[in-house]
Amino acid sequence: MSMKSDNFIDARAFTFAAFPHPLKPEDSGDSGGLEIATSKTDPNEQYIVKHGHEFPELACNEFMYHKVASALGLYTQDVKLIGGSRDYRRSAAIRYVPNARLFNLKEASAENSRSFFAFEALYVILNEDDSHEYYLDENGRMFKLDNASSFTVQQTTIMKFDGNPMGQYFIPDINVPLNAVGYEWYRLKHEGFTKEHGQDAVDAYVSTIRKFADLDITLFDEAYEALEKHYPKALSHYYGMCIQIRKEVCCEFLDEIGAMLG
Repeated sequence: MSMKSDNFIDARAFTFAAFPHPLKPEDSGDSGGLEIATSKTDPNEQYIVKHGHEFPELACNEFMYHKVASALGLYTQDVKLIGGSRDYRRSAAIRYVPNARLFNLKEASAENSRSFFAFEALYVILNEDDSHEYYLDENGRMFKLDNASSFTVQQTTIMKFDGNPMGQYFIPDINVPLNAVGYEWYRLKHEGFTKEHGQDAVDAYVSTIRKFADLDITLFDEAYEALEKHYPKALSHYYGMCIQIRKEVCCEFLDEIGAMLG
C-alpha cells in the first residue's frame, strides 16, 4: 500500500504498548483501550493510538477533525492513519505530548484564550457531543484532544457504508444526521460568550465561523484519498457534504448576527 508520510504511519516501524488513560487510569474511557506507539528509530516520535476494532469512527473523525482545524489555522496535534498492519486498520495515531498540562481559561494568555473560543466554535460547527479536553504543551501552547465524536459520523455510519444491515437499520436515511446541524447552538454559544466572557471571546468565536464559511473544500481532497485506503468512498463523500452544508449554515448565522448588529 502506498502511504504518504504526512497522512500515515507504518505500524512496522513502531513498537506498541498499553497506555492508561491519564484522566481515567482505571478505566478505558470512551475510546476503548489506548496504546502508545514509539518509533523504532526515534524514541521521541510517539503517538497515542485509538483502536478501530470496536469503534471504526474514531480514526476517521480524529483524522478529519485535525485536517479541518489545521485549515482554520488552529493548533492541533498531528493525527495520522496507520498502515502496514491489519491489526491497526482503521485506527488513529495522535501525536503524543509528554508532560501536557490541563488548560485553565482563568489563567490563560490572550492567545490561548482566543484559541479556546475558536475551538468552541468548531465544537458547534462539527456537531461535537463529547468532552471539552484542553491542554497546554511543553511550550505553553493550548491544544484540544478527544475529537472523535464529531461530523455526526458514528459507528453505525461506518456500518451503513460498509453494507452492514445493522447500519441500514439504525440509519435508514443518511440525510437525517447529515442535515442535523444544531443551528440553535450557534446562537446560544454566541449569547453565552457575550454575557460571560466579553467581546474578545465573541470575536474569536465569530472569526472561526467566518473562516469556516470561507473554507476551500478542495483542501481536503488528499485527506479523502487517504481515508479511502481504509474506508468506503461513500464516507469521503459524506464528509464532503457535511462540510459543505455546515459552510452554508455558518453563512446563515453570520447573516443573522449581521442583521442584529445592523
